[in-house]
Amino acid sequence: MPAPRILPFALSLALGLPLALGASSCVQAIEVPDEGPGPGELPVGATTQVELRYLRLDVKNFEQALDLAALRKLPRKTLDELWLLDFDMTSSVGFVLDELAALSPAEADELTPAAQNMRKLLSMTADNVRLEGTKLEDMIALAGAVGLPPARVLAALMQTGVTDNAIPFDVVADVFLDLLLGSHPNAQQRKGPVDAAHPDGLYPITPRSLPITLGDVVYNFESLPTRFGPVDEHPGFVIAATGITKGEDAFKMYVRVNLNALPYKGVDLTSSYVASVNSTDSQIARVFDFDDPDWMRIEGLKDELEIAEMTVRILENDDFIAGGSAREPAPLGNSPAWDLPDWEFERLIIEMARKRTELIGDHCDAYELGTGVNAFEACVDGTGWTEMTTFTDIGNPPPPAYFWDVLAEVAQVRLHDPISPGGTPIPEGEADVEFTLKNIKIPLDEPAILAGIKGNLSANPQALADITELLNDNSDGDADFYYYRPDDAAADDDDYLYFITADDLRVDAEGEPVRPYSYAHPGFYADAGLAEKLSDTAEIDGDTTHEKLKVSPGQTVYVEDDAGHVFKVEVGEKPARSSLSLALTRVR
Repeated sequence: MPAPRILPFALSLALGLPLALGASSCVQAIEVPDEGPGPGELPVGATTQVELRYLRLDVKNFEQALDLAALRKLPRKTLDELWLLDFDMTSSVGFVLDELAALSPAEADELTPAAQNMRKLLSMTADNVRLEGTKLEDMIALAGAVGLPPARVLAALMQTGVTDNAIPFDVVADVFLDLLLGSHPNAQQRKGPVDAAHPDGLYPITPRSLPITLGDVVYNFESLPTRFGPVDEHPGFVIAATGITKGEDAFKMYVRVNLNALPYKGVDLTSSYVASVNSTDSQIARVFDFDDPDWMRIEGLKDELEIAEMTVRILENDDFIAGGSAREPAPLGNSPAWDLPDWEFERLIIEMARKRTELIGDHCDAYELGTGVNAFEACVDGTGWTEMTTFTDIGNPPPPAYFWDVLAEVAQVRLHDPISPGGTPIPEGEADVEFTLKNIKIPLDEPAILAGIKGNLSANPQALADITELLNDNSDGDADFYYYRPDDAAADDDDYLYFITADDLRVDAEGEPVRPYSYAHPGFYADAGLAEKLSDTAEIDGDTTHEKLKVSPGQTVYVEDDAGHVFKVEVGEKPARSSLSLALTRVR
């Protein structure tokens, strides 16, 4: 017989730490003989004997410390769904835009092409744009006729200086956050406790905010490109992120649990292997005492988290998107840019242009020839509608449009300017934009963070199960059913067989099942044709999910494994009070 193995149990043995039971300070480790591998797939007509034992080791108010290394053993999905806070990104984005615009030419040359595109947008002025190919192209001739550079006329339309920024940085930041961040599914809703106000367990995320999760703390924000990358139709916007690790050794999360720390013994019918089913999931409703204010506590949480770098990218449309040419449909006009997805550059830029137009007052500017004759007039009304009227034969005026249609076209042309003087203009569809936020400091409120984690966990059975199974990882093999004895004293001598559910499947490091739940006929039957089911899901010890059947010596039942094989299970005489002897015969 193989050498005995010490079964990992409760919190201590899972992580190799001492165990406390109630007032006891030391407990003898229980040795469970290794069942050894099964004989392989049982042929049709063959019979094998197995013995199952029901073991208990109840731990009460046991407190276990989990550091970041231990928490990294949890499924990433669980960590990323445990929300901590919504962090308003407005100041961080505004700061990085200021920094990007202030770079020296030498520093700007070191940027990626996409980052240089972003800088061109930020540095756009009436003086450095090209009007060819835009609605204002005809204005070049009008301005020349009165002896003015076109930049002077454009600046007057915007009511700014010739070298002032065409779009203020706060407008750029607000639109990026409202449309680019705000359009991403993972920046709209997060999972939280199910209550009357949130029956689906979904909570809105604060606008312009990045939701921060326990996964961000544990993994230094490395999952941000995944969480805020492509989702459904959204292409995502975070392409890289790194955190700053400091004080990692000080962080501890403490939890108190009450549970039977030993697994349920069951049978993998396909191989006749006596397997272990993790017992924690079936106990999850009573593992944690939520009435105890110290059922969970945190130590060593830093005063702030810090994202060292987060690079944001905005994709442009493959085509030049023309501005509108009509007032209708009011109040935005008919530019196709309004129908683009919120995350595309052209949709962002026309929204920035609209917000910029709101800063322009109702006004008209008249331009005279050298003879004092009024040559043309440029007007913007209170709705943003822009018209130029000529009074001589100096040329054709640009077509009327909303000013945001004009400015959006100008910005698109500016975006495709060559990176370096004399270079080739950037082709349409290849002028993506990006910027990198650095040293983003996220202040933390430890009591509020703890309350948030508690609230999320107490309402999230799967997350609790993941944490408990991390602490008490005692599964082994792939049982089809297992042996159970009820806690109820009145049923003290009752023996039950429980058919496994999908929650009993072993999981991998990412929390995903290692095999599909592919049972065509779960449960226990009276006949080999599996027509008459004997088992049901009646409540026992709070369990209403497992197909279960009370059995006794001399009883015969039939059961199907996940491969579709059918077995006859004969219950023999009990070897001991908490043991079952079963004869397994494959019938087809």
